[in-house]
Amino acid sequence: MNENTKVTSQTLAGQITAHIQELAEATDAARMSAAMLAYLDTCSRFHRYSANNVWLILMSKPDATMVAGFNRWHSLNRFVKRGEHGIPILAPIVFKENPEDLNSRQVIKGFKVVYVFDISSTEGDPLPEPPNWKSPEQNLALTGKLVEYAETKGITVIFMKLAGETQGVSKGGIIEMDIEAGTKTLIHEIAHEMMHRNADRPVEHTIRELEAESVAYVVGKHLGLEGLCSPNYVALHGATSEMILTHLERIRKTATEIITALEG
Repeated sequence: MNENTKVTSQTLAGQITAHIQELAEATDAARMSAAMLAYLDTCSRFHRYSANNVWLILMSKPDATMVAGFNRWHSLNRFVKRGEHGIPILAPIVFKENPEDLNSRQVIKGFKVVYVFDISSTEGDPLPEPPNWKSPEQNLALTGKLVEYAETKGITVIFMKLAGETQGVSKGGIIEMDIEAGTKTLIHEIAHEMMHRNADRPVEHTIRELEAESVAYVVGKHLGLEGLCSPNYVALHGATSEMILTHLERIRKTATEIITALEG
C-alpha cells in the first residue's frame, strides 16, 4: 500500500467516524424532541393484540388501521361516534392462583368478548403524526451503481409496489424495493444483506435496524444524498447514541466497503 492510498484510507475512516458520531448525537436529540415524545407516548397507550385477535379484527374490518377500546380512546380525547359498532375480540379472564396471597401468580381461566373501535369510528383530538423517517431522494445514477454492487455480492434487487408504508425488504439474497423508495433505503437493505445473514448477526431487531440505518446514513452522507431522516428512523426503533457508538466498528467496516466499491 503506497502513502497516497494510506492517507486516503485514513481520511475516509475519519470521515465515517465523524458521520457516525453525528448520527448518534442527532438520534438522542430526535428521541427527546417534542414531536417524538408525543408520538411515542401515544404509541405506548395502544395494546399489542395477539395473532388471533388481529385475525378477528381483520375479518370484522379489513381496512382497520388503529384500534383501541372505548376508554382507551377517551384517554386520548377521542370519542366513539354515535351508532358505531365495535369489533369483537377476545380478552383473557385473569385470576390470582391464590387470592389470599398478594404475590400469587396470575392465571388465565378463560376468555370473554370485548369490543374495540377503529380510529375511523372515532372523532376528537388528532393523534400526533409520526416524525418523518423516510428519505425520499432518488439518485438514479447512484441507484444503478448500488444495484450493480449488490449483484457482485450475489444479491438481486427487484423494484415493485410494496404494501403499506414498507419501503424495502431484505429476504436473503433478494431485496424488494418499493418503486417510490429513496436511494438511501436501498443502501439500508444492502447493509442488512451484508451484516445480518451470518451467524454473528445481532439477535435484537433494534440493533439490526440501527446498524443498517447507520450504514445507510454514513454512505448517503458521504455521497451527498439530501434529506436523510436517519435520526428519526433510529429513534423510532428505540436506539440511543450509546447503542450506535457501541457498534461503531461494524458500521464503519460495512460503510467503508460500500463506499470504496462505489468510488472504484
